[in-house]
Amino acid sequence: MNSRLLRLLALLFAFSLIAAACADDSDGDGAADDAPAATAADDGDDMADDDMADDSDDDMADDSDDMTDDDMADDSDDMTDDDMADDSDDMTAIDRTGEVIKIGYVNNEGAAFALPEFRTGGEVAIQFINDNGGINGAMIETELCLSDGTPESAINCANQLIEADVVLAYMGIEVASEAAINLWVEAGIPYISSHAWGVTEQNSPGAVLMHSAAGAYAVGPAKTFADLGIDHIAVILEDTPAGNAFMDATSNPIMAHHGIEWEGILVDPAAPDWTAAIATAQAAGVDGVWGQLTEPGCIGMVGAAAASGYDKPVFAGSCSFFIPILGPAAIGAYTQSDVFFPSTAEFAPPEIQAQIAEYVDLMTAAGYEDHIEGFAVAPYSAWRAMEIILERIEGPITAESVLHAFKNAGETPGWFGPNHRCGEAPWPAESSACKSEIAVWQIAERDDGTIGRVLVGDGFIDAFAFSGF
Repeated sequence: MNSRLLRLLALLFAFSLIAAACADDSDGDGAADDAPAATAADDGDDMADDDMADDSDDDMADDSDDMTDDDMADDSDDMTDDDMADDSDDMTAIDRTGEVIKIGYVNNEGAAFALPEFRTGGEVAIQFINDNGGINGAMIETELCLSDGTPESAINCANQLIEADVVLAYMGIEVASEAAINLWVEAGIPYISSHAWGVTEQNSPGAVLMHSAAGAYAVGPAKTFADLGIDHIAVILEDTPAGNAFMDATSNPIMAHHGIEWEGILVDPAAPDWTAAIATAQAAGVDGVWGQLTEPGCIGMVGAAAASGYDKPVFAGSCSFFIPILGPAAIGAYTQSDVFFPSTAEFAPPEIQAQIAEYVDLMTAAGYEDHIEGFAVAPYSAWRAMEIILERIEGPITAESVLHAFKNAGETPGWFGPNHRCGEAPWPAESSACKSEIAVWQIAERDDGTIGRVLVGDGFIDAFAFSGF
């Protein structure tokens, strides 16, 4: 665990905010009350018996008189074998047998910074897709480029894969994406990932981000504190330009919408003093603390709050590692996520339970048991949803047709959580994002004596509806 945490220290705040939402190394519980989809029964309720009675026997008799044998014969003559063949062709499934869909896959796995989970989850999903007929018969061929998290490496991967003529670029995780995003866009190759690793792709016409927008993760804490009746909090931040920019542009207006005033407490990410940060919050007289931090930062903050006897609500951003590491000291803290995980699968809708069980089996068979409760959930769930969108392409699969399919996908089933709405900009200020949902959890001791997450409220909410934007 220590080596894993050291690797995670390399994540800047803006990146860890979103990536942490895709990781869960805890044994949490939760339930979601996702609104059911409209059914045919809804339309049936609108069709009353009286309405059907309007089509009376008299009306049918009139129609019968008007329809002569000659008329029926004419209609029969009009429907030729060719017409029926055309209709049959329209209903035939697309067959791409023998085709290859070449995709580029970039992931940070360098000496100083490596998160292979963002690769293994995607590889397992792609292998499953290929083993089960591919994309309407076409096999996905992966061109892998491992980046070390530096701008130079991100640019090198972009140039290499553009030269390989891939039809889409999937970023497992690329924290230096800002250096290369414009290369992908200028080449006309769709840039796709689970989350945003930089600012530009949040609104790039060439980017698609399958999971929830970054702004959704500011709504979770703001709404939670407001629901608790708290209007004065401390926000503890690792002092980075990205972190401060996020607070100014996104979090400030969202907290103001919920009537919350806040005191900023900055810590040195290289040498953080969490005890001093909690003491500063107590001295400010706040009624709650929100830590917008990396995973190691959440461990330090929540641990320091427990050690100091701080008994006000603490919201640990989108973190999860603190739960198994701190154990009882984590009880009472809040966190958030945009999907279900295997540890909370029994509380998900039945279809998502089945999909999570399948994921666990596939990851185990591939030898990636250690990745099941971690970041691998993000690329796996993204690729299984992407499979559905790619299968809708009717003509040749090209970079242009792939981007068009994603930008016009509409509502697509969410694999491990709420549905995707790619192209509909559910969070308008981040038009590349396909979701705006978030769920808030509180850490508690469960009935079986274990410590894990318990769902707060009614399940996933559309965070944009509570943003004030």
